[in-house]
Amino acid sequence: MVIPFETPPVTAQWGRTITYEDYNKMLQGYQPDSIDDKWFVKTNKPKDAQGNIVVHAYWGWSSHELIALTVTAGDPSKTDTKEWATITQIAWRKVWPGSEEEMSEAKAKRNGVGFCNHLLKCSLEEEDGEEDEEEDEKEDNHDDKDERKTD
Repeated sequence: MVIPFETPPVTAQWGRTITYEDYNKMLQGYQPDSIDDKWFVKTNKPKDAQGNIVVHAYWGWSSHELIALTVTAGDPSKTDTKEWATITQIAWRKVWPGSEEEMSEAKAKRNGVGFCNHLLKCSLEEEDGEEDEEEDEKEDNHDDKDERKTD
């Protein structure tokens, strides 16, 4: 049993290009190998001639939806191009189970790339700026800790 977003998710446009090979890996989804693996990925099969899909990532034994990627397929006659399909939108649960912090758009996109690479065996590279934003977040958290020490 999978549980879709319980409240309306946060959404953002993306424009992230992917290869035909990665599109096909997303299309396959992911079934956990053991009970210890809490991730499950289900992809809605294309319902139109364009081949557009939505990749849903679920987490936990009750399979709560955490991320959804909307993917627009490319030209079927040009599958050898590096930028074949596009992740046009990402939707994510604002606060993940076990966390009290709201997830930023940048972190949701990093998590989306991470689950695609780790679970689906895609080869998505981090986008320019994703590493910088992560460093900024670490610095902000470090500054917050310093402020608490001086209070």
